Amino acid sequence: MMSEWVFIRRVLTVFAIGALALALWALSELLLLIFASVLFAVAFRAMSAPLVQTTGMSRPWALVIVVLAIVLLLSGLVLQFGTSLANQTAYLVQTAPAAFARLAQQFQLDSLSKNFGGSMLGAVASGAMSIGSSVVAAVTGFALSVVGGLYLAASPDIYRRGLITLFPERWHTIVTSTVDDSGFALSRWLKAQLIAMAIVGTLTGIGMGLVGVPSPLALGLIAGVLEFIPIVGPILGAIPALLLASGQGLDVTLWALAVAIIVQQLENNVIMPFVVGRVVEMPAAVGLFATVAMGLLFGPLGFVLGYPLAIVGDVAVRRLYVREALGKAVEIPAERERKANVE
Repeated sequence: MMSEWVFIRRVLTVFAIGALALALWALSELLLLIFASVLFAVAFRAMSAPLVQTTGMSRPWALVIVVLAIVLLLSGLVLQFGTSLANQTAYLVQTAPAAFARLAQQFQLDSLSKNFGGSMLGAVASGAMSIGSSVVAAVTGFALSVVGGLYLAASPDIYRRGLITLFPERWHTIVTSTVDDSGFALSRWLKAQLIAMAIVGTLTGIGMGLVGVPSPLALGLIAGVLEFIPIVGPILGAIPALLLASGQGLDVTLWALAVAIIVQQLENNVIMPFVVGRVVEMPAAVGLFATVAMGLLFGPLGFVLGYPLAIVGDVAVRRLYVREALGKAVEIPAERERKANVE
């Protein structure tokens, strides 16, 4: 028969687990910012690795050089294109709402929005449209993530060991492999995303300018930034271009749609497969619903980080649950590619 002390201890354990779950939920936004810092750390480490390997300098100094190079590059872009970008962005902000209102009236979208207003999809749409609604919060979160990423990139082993220490010692080998595979998959995916963002933004700006859509520079910037959100981002990035093109006539609208489709086909079938290879073998539907689910749970920040979180979750499920808990043979793409690179 269970003693009174054992019963009390189990009850306290249940309450402690519940309190921890509530605390994690309350701190969900902070946890997402920490994950964003991890992504920045992965990017900074990838950019500083060539300097460390070729010159032998310490990682902190390599990070300093990388940050200075990024600042100089951004400063040069602002000096070169800042005025044109500001004017085109202002024109886009002034024109897009009127174009949307005209289309809503023409196709009677107001009645449709009322029907979907209380649905989950309506919540996703409204959340996606409100990404830029709080500029101060967005800038603050971005700054915290960048600074946190620099700290993580400067001394990654300290934080890695601290995370692994939280688990029982018999799990250390498994958790270490999971962390390494997740980091490798994220680094390859992030590299592909950054390249895709640059190419998609450039091609979109050039293409929209050639077909006669106003503000091509601003449209290219928007398309490049939103490209960071796989699957959903390209759709959101094409909306401003199509809104502006609708005011220029049906021909320009169709050409703008053709540009958006061609650019995304290049991104899906050439850029991403070439850079990522077979490290991330996650079905498109899984990535889509993971992005939507994170957006529903955590708002715009979850919407942006949904896909990379799904990549980490995919590695963890394959290794910790399917392989270790169920004892089934399962291939982990990041593990295979990481071993191939070492060999």
